Formats: sequence, structure tokens, C-alpha cells
Amino acid sequence: MSKKLTPFKFKKFYISHEKCAMKVGVDGVLIGAWTNVSDPKEILDIGTGSGLISLMMQQKYPNASITSIEPNKIAFEEAKLNFNNYISNNKPEIIFSELKDFNSLKQFDLIISNPPFFEEIVSSGDPNRDQARQAKFLPLKEFIHTSSNILSEKGYFNFIYPTQQTAQILEIAKNANLYLANRTLVFPAKGKNSKRTLFSFTKTEKESYSKELIIKNNNGDFTKEYKELTKDFYINF
Repeated sequence: MSKKLTPFKFKKFYISHEKCAMKVGVDGVLIGAWTNVSDPKEILDIGTGSGLISLMMQQKYPNASITSIEPNKIAFEEAKLNFNNYISNNKPEIIFSELKDFNSLKQFDLIISNPPFFEEIVSSGDPNRDQARQAKFLPLKEFIHTSSNILSEKGYFNFIYPTQQTAQILEIAKNANLYLANRTLVFPAKGKNSKRTLFSFTKTEKESYSKELIIKNNNGDFTKEYKELTKDFYINF
């Protein structure tokens, strides 16, 4: 019998992620902790999974109206449970939908996502895991163009994606009339190659900047920079 996966406890909420395919991980925490925009009123979390990023945003922006969409029924139900358990009068709203079927009358001040981006063609044997991980379930071009269409004029579109696809992302974003505001290259450890990049795009051109973030030192300890970034969420930081 497999051991039951206990909820992941953060400083101000906890996440049940036993049933959904995408467990709490570094990528989701990174994009949630890294995102820093000025007083967004309407936030959209694309592919919320267990609801981690939405709850991070609700903690950061307690007065914001957060809409979370999730196309997987198991993940949808688990996220809904996590939202219901969040201690606040203002909780994220979750909608069972794929991005392509999401018809919104709103324009969002912040669109945030840890989307599926793995390029595997062969199934893992678990359709729920495949849907949570594989890019074919949310193609990059569809992801960027659809998000651009519902992003407010002064809004930010933030997501995490493999660094090796940066050129492709910049080209698609350009065609979607989006401008790179900033990005951070994430390195798992000193001396290792960057595997993930945090991107932020806007509809208005402005001075952009690029930074780097190393998660662990050579001795395996978390870096001061990573602790500082995530200290509002991780209990041990």
C-alpha cells in the first residue's frame, strides 16, 4: 500500500496534493514568489493544478479577485478543496475549463501560470500526469496568444518555462504584440546550466532587464537569494 501524501504546509496555508498529478514543486513556488506587480485587481491563474499559485497570489494580493482555470477534473476538485480551506473572506474562484474554451468578459491585470511544457510524445501511462506535464495539451503559441487577448493594457503576463525555449517564446510573444518586461534565469546550483526561466511580458514596451537566480550552493544548502525570494511562504525560511 502506498504511503498517503500529507498536505504541504506553507506559512499561511496548506496544499492537499495527494490526488492531482502535479504535486507542489519548485517551479510553482518560484513563479508565485517571483511575481511582483502593483496592486492587481483581476488575476488569472492558468492551469492551477492543486491551486498553489492562486493561493500564493491571494496571500500576496488579499484584495484581488482571482480566477483559476483547470481542465483536469481530479486537480479541479483538489484545488477547490484547498481554496475552501483557505482562511480568508476572499478566496480564489475556480473554473473547470481549458484555456481555449475559457470565455472571459474580463481583462486581467495579472496572468500567471506554471503551464505544461514537457515535449514527450510517448504517454507516461497516466493520462492525468500527461495532461499536467505535456505541452501538447496547451501548445505554447495558443498559451501566449490567448493570454495576450485577455491581458489588460497595463497588465503583466508571468510564467515559467524551459530556458532552452527562450528564442521561441520571444518570437511568439512578438507576434502576439507582447514585450518582454523582465526575466530571471534559474540555475539549480552553482556551475549548473539554467533549466528554467521566469518570464514577464506586457503590452507596452518598456525597459527590460534580466537577472539570475541560483537555488543551491555547492554544499547543497539553499542560497541566500532563494531564501529571501521564498521566505514569505516556506515555513523553514
